[in-house]
Amino acid sequence: MPGKLTPPVQLGEPLPKPKPAADCDICQALVNERQIAEARGDLSKVVDLNIELRSHPGHKR
Repeated sequence: MPGKLTPPVQLGEPLPKPKPAADCDICQALVNERQIAEARGDLSKVVDLNIELRSHPGHKR
C-alpha cells in the first residue's frame, strides 16, 4: 500500500568484542585479522571475525 510507513527497527546494544581463548593460536590469529580489518575500516570483516571467535570452542565472552 503506497504511503504506509512501517515502524522503525529497534536495535539493542552492540555485543562486546569476544576475547580469545588463552593459549589458542587460532583465536589469536582471528584477533590479529580483526585488528587488520579494523585498521582498513572493513567493518563487515570485523563482524564476521567476531562471529567466528564467538563460535570457536574455548573462547571467553
